[in-house]
Amino acid sequence: MLIFEPFSLASLQRILPYIREARIPCSDLSVGALFMWQEGTDLRFCEWNDTLIIQQNKGEQPAFSLPIGKDPDGMTDELLKYVESNHLPLRFFAVDGKALEKIRNDSRLKEPMWSYDSRWSDYVYSFEEAKTFQGRKYSGQRNHINRFGKLYGAPDVRFLKPEDLPAVENMLSEYETEHTPTNRLEHLEFERTKSLLSVYESLGLYAAGLFVDGKIAAFTIGEVSGDMLLIHVEKALKRYEGAYPTMYSGFVRLMSAIPEYTLRIVNREDDSGDPGLRTSKMQYHPICKIDKYLVHIDSPAKRMSSVPDIASGDVVLTPFRETDKKEYCALNTDVRNNRYWGYDYREDANITGPIDEDTFYNAAMFDMRVGDSINFAIRLNSHGEMIGEAILWNFTFDHYAELGCRIFPQYHGFGYGKTAFQAVADFAEKALRVKVYARCFRENIPSCRMIAASGFEPCCVNGTYQYFSRKTQ
Repeated sequence: MLIFEPFSLASLQRILPYIREARIPCSDLSVGALFMWQEGTDLRFCEWNDTLIIQQNKGEQPAFSLPIGKDPDGMTDELLKYVESNHLPLRFFAVDGKALEKIRNDSRLKEPMWSYDSRWSDYVYSFEEAKTFQGRKYSGQRNHINRFGKLYGAPDVRFLKPEDLPAVENMLSEYETEHTPTNRLEHLEFERTKSLLSVYESLGLYAAGLFVDGKIAAFTIGEVSGDMLLIHVEKALKRYEGAYPTMYSGFVRLMSAIPEYTLRIVNREDDSGDPGLRTSKMQYHPICKIDKYLVHIDSPAKRMSSVPDIASGDVVLTPFRETDKKEYCALNTDVRNNRYWGYDYREDANITGPIDEDTFYNAAMFDMRVGDSINFAIRLNSHGEMIGEAILWNFTFDHYAELGCRIFPQYHGFGYGKTAFQAVADFAEKALRVKVYARCFRENIPSCRMIAASGFEPCCVNGTYQYFSRKTQ
């Protein structure tokens, strides 16, 4: 049976040869990205027969990398056994176009569902063009670099040395005063940048700075994967005009002088849905983008042509509608009501821009396209407004599904949750052929009672949750 080891710096260093050899185009499976974004993802590594699989939580559910190394086919067989015996879904993350075709052509990986979010697509550029920014289309970048030279002298870009780190830390302190994070992701990225600075050399990464009068105006951290230069960090102070293009082009030229590399492309990662960052990345003229798919294998959602309408008692369950966006946003941003749902939108790192009526609706649509969930709007009549949500999710490879339900506070106490819970559980077992379970926080007595009244019985408990299984019909 496969054994997944929790992330540590030592475990990441040990798997470096697999990643270097595989030359995976997606930035998510690079050394720097794994280090920077491991917080809160339960990142784990499994080595078996000189083959590696990486596991991370994506959207609160585990997902795996495709196997890399000596025996990927054998590792896939072992992974199928692992997810089934551990009651886990079989999902793959950081899947590029070629890897998606491989999954679709593998008869063991039945009924795949997949989608990608353009916020997480990597921007790829010509390495040669980035060295000089020659040509009319790069006139803006050249103007900025020329402006930098006139104001501060000839650009001084060089690899960082240990004695430069105090200057980088001073620069980051000033950078922090210039930039107020607008979401949790920005805050996390800044903190992990500081952590990466202390270990980048031990991970085989490169860091360079743009120096002005002994001070650092900008710095960057990147790594090499085959013929691709991956840039993980780009930071510059606002007071130095033209620092960003000067740092970028200077770093590319430094890397071009390392004789053991023949670099062809630069991957500057994604834009995280930030409109300003997207505009900036497009102005550097990417030659392509790498879409990164999330793939769910054998999801029960594949067995539906569409989400059905279900009428039961005083409620009607329907698919989400465009007109539900306002209510669904209100449902997700009600911090008090969601306390026992286990969700606080203020801590959601997937929210990367201003919250509007599309934010949560689009996230739910993505989850359904991938096959990660089946979401129902709860209504009092087929044409009425949404009063809550019932969701089937956590579809395991051995055919279990978790059922959840939340309702606006003004509709509590009327039995609507119980009715919706029973109706969706019946649908899941009869139409989707899955075994339904539920859970709630132990201290959430009203939900415990509602779940029990819906035909479920307590089956196990841990320090946080009470779990329920459905009584035998």
